[in-house]
Amino acid sequence: MTRGELALILLGTGNPRPNPDRAGAATAIVAGGKWFLVDAGRGATMRIAATQLKYENLRGVFITHLHSDHTAGLPDLFTTSWQFGRKSTPLPLYGPAGIKQLADAMLQFFAYDIHIRRDLVEKHPAAGATIDTHIVQEGVVYDDGRVRVTAFKEEHAPVEPAFGYRFDSSGHSIVITGDTRPNANLIRYAKGADILVSEAYLPGFFYTVDTPEVAAKLSAYHTRADQAGEVAAAAGVKTLVLTHLMPPASDAMFIANARKTFHGKIIVGRDLKTITLNGDNNASHH
Repeated sequence: MTRGELALILLGTGNPRPNPDRAGAATAIVAGGKWFLVDAGRGATMRIAATQLKYENLRGVFITHLHSDHTAGLPDLFTTSWQFGRKSTPLPLYGPAGIKQLADAMLQFFAYDIHIRRDLVEKHPAAGATIDTHIVQEGVVYDDGRVRVTAFKEEHAPVEPAFGYRFDSSGHSIVITGDTRPNANLIRYAKGADILVSEAYLPGFFYTVDTPEVAAKLSAYHTRADQAGEVAAAAGVKTLVLTHLMPPASDAMFIANARKTFHGKIIVGRDLKTITLNGDNNASHH
């Protein structure tokens, strides 16, 4: 990447139901030599291993909410990144209230393993086996002068709080919704973004896999593909990227639904798809 570029890598585009072709929710944001991770669903480290991302360049892990499909890969990420690159830097972990409990539980879960690797065999630096936890509130949560990360509240009740994140760097901007229903605050914080990364489901999907009562609840706190298009249009974003696909279906079905309400560029996510913003703020992908 050149210095002025901002990119995202869709590491996991699946949903809570295990799918051999789609890892759990995880998205990398790459800015120059640094990268950031939003959510760490199942298989995150396996997808990271398929990229050129180096753990010593990881500057932040941002969790949108504490649903298991967004955190199941976090323990693996913690210990793997320590062993293979992060070494002497604590894991920089950001998330909603409750994230400290997850951090403490990971340290307890790996206590024996950490002792062996830190004290007896590999002698890895002790600091890398710690976690620097930040409880997120709405507003700027990270700013190193080059990359600014802003958290904003989403609507995913009864999962509260839930956040989305906006990344701004070198005149570029990428917004990741996490799980949410469409809401005014999302539109406010996504205003004018180059890329909006939104979850998406197809109409009626939940009623094919759950009881009517559960399906009604799930439908009410997630975002249909056409609703993702509505948000993108209202926020005036240039490119809409669909992820957390429910169900993983043909790209054409998701595009057709999103196209009802949004006439900008639409990209249906797949694992390891990379989207880069160049100097003209145009999004190219492969």
